[in-house]
Amino acid sequence: MTTLAPGASTSRSYPATADEVLARVNELVPVLRDRAQATEKLRRMHPDTLEDLTSAGVCKLTMPKDAGGYEAEPRVLTEVLAQIARGCPSTSWIAAIIASANFWTGLLPDEAAEEILATPDLRMTSVFAPTTKAVAVDGGVLLSGQAQWNTGGVHSHWISLNAMQETEHGPFPIAVIIRADETTMHDTWHASGMAGTATNAFTVENVFVPQRRILSVLSLAEGTNFPQRKYSDHPYFNRPAVQFLSLVTAPPMLGMARGAMDVFMEKLPSKSITYTNYTKAAEAPLTHHQVAGAQFHLETAEMYMRAMEDLLNSTHGKEVSLESRIKTRAWCGQVAKHSRACVNQLFEASGASQIQHSAHIQRYFRDVNSLGLHALIQPTTSDELYGRMLCGLEPNTFFV
Repeated sequence: MTTLAPGASTSRSYPATADEVLARVNELVPVLRDRAQATEKLRRMHPDTLEDLTSAGVCKLTMPKDAGGYEAEPRVLTEVLAQIARGCPSTSWIAAIIASANFWTGLLPDEAAEEILATPDLRMTSVFAPTTKAVAVDGGVLLSGQAQWNTGGVHSHWISLNAMQETEHGPFPIAVIIRADETTMHDTWHASGMAGTATNAFTVENVFVPQRRILSVLSLAEGTNFPQRKYSDHPYFNRPAVQFLSLVTAPPMLGMARGAMDVFMEKLPSKSITYTNYTKAAEAPLTHHQVAGAQFHLETAEMYMRAMEDLLNSTHGKEVSLESRIKTRAWCGQVAKHSRACVNQLFEASGASQIQHSAHIQRYFRDVNSLGLHALIQPTTSDELYGRMLCGLEPNTFFV
């Protein structure tokens, strides 16, 4: 069964439920894997993949139901993103960014939400680092400067970003939303890992942002004091946006571990161990230890992912404590840590032939180690944050 979303082209139909979106994505996993190398060469999402995921309803997962979205529960949302990464890590990261940014449509004043939601097949991307400057003017701000790391920006209609606004108390971060066509995008993403994410830079010069498209960074972090709007009493759109971001950034890491396990086990029956008498690697004790170790890491990552989902579910419709927000980010770091350990173990066990670009496992290896360095994902920072909380200290970041 399919439904037609408001504002969408009459030629496109979408799954009726988020579970049906997941079913569509599950079928696409081998297709995404077959396109992964081409995606890297394009340095953006493959056009056929963009069409497939759009038709599958992936971009609507976190949008309001009355605007054609699904308001997908954590379990379904994370599973969709993980399964996309199981096929193509770069594509999953773009999808995760769109999911986190499209969620903002439920946080904005009604006039701004309606303006953005009127975009057919809405895709909004985001930039975290507040490197642009905002100057207050009548009715809003003027935005100028360069923003880095706009993942998937070449596919976006709108961009959410943080900017520094001068106040009487000094610079203060604000969150703004601008149209993608108000920016000058630069082809700057030439990376060894996550190569297909089109994580380019863009510049803006005196772009006017009306007050209706400005949010408080503190409100986004705490999930409170959002503007009065028709979703003011809707639990789905009254939760900390940074915590929600942690939820969607973990699944791509987990999906890479699943994908690496898939391709390793597919090749294992025909694999030998060169320069030994093991003509079947599957019979070697070394292989048993390597596969078991990788599987333990995969299972641990899965458990932390389930813990994150359960925590989000348990706080649904409630005020979310700082402790819960810190735990979410810390557990995201643990998903990353164990997913990376899983992939690295399997890559080490794969042999030198698997470093070729045609081999899938080298892509999971490059991508999991690259994305694992992301400032909001790497466990070194989130472990410290968690430890500070356990020791009774205040957070040393507002990104929690």
